Amino acid sequence: MDKNSQSRTYGDGIMTLGEVASYLRVSEKTVLRMIRDDRIPCAKVAGQWRFIRTVIDDWLFSKMRVMPQNDLGKMVERDYDSVPLSRLIRPDFILLDLKPGTKQAVIEQLAQPFIAHQIVSNKNDFIKRLLGREKMVSTAVGRGVAIPHVRSPGDNRPGGPLLCIGICRDGTDFEALDGKATRLFFLVYTDSEVVHLRVMAKLTAILREDDVVKNIISSKSADEIVALLLQEEQRKLLLA
Repeated sequence: MDKNSQSRTYGDGIMTLGEVASYLRVSEKTVLRMIRDDRIPCAKVAGQWRFIRTVIDDWLFSKMRVMPQNDLGKMVERDYDSVPLSRLIRPDFILLDLKPGTKQAVIEQLAQPFIAHQIVSNKNDFIKRLLGREKMVSTAVGRGVAIPHVRSPGDNRPGGPLLCIGICRDGTDFEALDGKATRLFFLVYTDSEVVHLRVMAKLTAILREDDVVKNIISSKSADEIVALLLQEEQRKLLLA
């Protein structure tokens, strides 16, 4: 099946387990094993696994292409489990009082630390690319969590990986799939497709736990958030 035929068959929306297995030309059992091992981006909706076509395309593309990155990025790529998420977070990249508002207003707040530290040289372009990704489908994954990011990390200026964490205690409408307000944001920044997908996989695995999300949102300091993430990663390693 050529690319145009695939687009006509699946469109740009949400795919079922059977559809994504057919799209990747593997069995449903193989896809389920990948889900179990946190190796494919997905979400459970009403007890059924769902996959976003554009996200699957990004994930598949990352398997075929390696982009240059800095030393920390190389560590994430070479030895995925050895680099905790806490290594990707700076205290001044944690926003404890994110203001509710439009998507653009929220994203502008999350982008500010990258601009202030000159990691991003063109503010308008960066925000435009983040909003462009949101127009495809919201990065609000449900349970009050959103993970904003650009579609093509390779277009970013070299740097990272870095995370900006934002807490909106009152909640804001970020067009989440479950229709609920979003209170916790993780903006992912890297210039590597591979590193991007690996960081996303780590975040997704940790943020599946409702208690973890609630504890982060109720945190009073940046240090408390970093400690919570490190503790949760260590717990998962012990259970693995």
